[in-house]
Amino acid sequence: MLSPACPPPPALSWSMTPPSPTAVLPLHLPAWATRCLPDRGGADHPTPAGPAQLGAALAVLDAAVTAAAPHAGAWANRLALAAAAAAIARSGRPEDEAALRDLVALSPAPPAGPAAPVLGAHLWLADGPPGPRWGELPALIAGLGARSGGVPDELAQTLATAAALPCPLVAVSAALQPVLAVRPGRDALAVWAADLVLARWLGWPYGLPLIGLGLPPQGRVDLSALEGATLAAVILRGSARALDRFALLGHRAAALQAVRPRLRARAAGRVVDRLLARDAVSVAGVRDLIPERAARRLFDRLVALGAVRELTGRPTARLYGL
Repeated sequence: MLSPACPPPPALSWSMTPPSPTAVLPLHLPAWATRCLPDRGGADHPTPAGPAQLGAALAVLDAAVTAAAPHAGAWANRLALAAAAAAIARSGRPEDEAALRDLVALSPAPPAGPAAPVLGAHLWLADGPPGPRWGELPALIAGLGARSGGVPDELAQTLATAAALPCPLVAVSAALQPVLAVRPGRDALAVWAADLVLARWLGWPYGLPLIGLGLPPQGRVDLSALEGATLAAVILRGSARALDRFALLGHRAAALQAVRPRLRARAAGRVVDRLLARDAVSVAGVRDLIPERAARRLFDRLVALGAVRELTGRPTARLYGL
């Protein structure tokens, strides 16, 4: 656990800084902070981490979040999709990240189906600061499997109380364990609630699923054992993965921004902005900005220039993104 001398949480500020047109400098964790993560992609838990390592991870990640990078929207949405896919896989369902991407990018309405509540809750977290939207939590909690009586409202209040605690690990534990006590087996709800509380504690303008990303992607996890140094290691692993993705998408975003002046299609700039703001975009998804035929030509050119990628490998219903 962190020392009782932990400082109080930072003052919460919900105003969004306009994205900077300049490239964001690469951000990475110091080598000593990731010494307990011999394999970020492995299925085993990392060894326990200390408060210094966790503090370094959250400080670097805070710099990435508050930089208002041009690709922040695409980054947050892609992390949400990855964490939702991992949560669904741990529950034994077959939907992977590609299937969830289709649900989001090709559906004219909010996603539907068995995976929709988990997916929707993660996208909600990435969509903005949780504090001003706290009244929406009971409906999200109910969708994640806690529907009976006044449980959704009670859990929403429990999470608000947890977010006000003085240290991040204490706050996350105070969110995770009560959810498990009230709804055993609702792991997706418990992990999402913990990430929600951490995002609010940090005062970020949008949430990142650090715990969801830091857990093993397959198999059941004993969440009741996630406390202290073990919980810190999970957050550290999730932070490292998030920063890796931030750097990768930052390079791709810089390439996309570099070709912007060469695009002559009407509304091409607004299409670029949408690509930077979302995980994936379809031709139909920019119909409000540009005619479909022109959109196809524009996307083909962007792919040929190496500025965006086609994400599906399909000849139809194609999706484009960083």
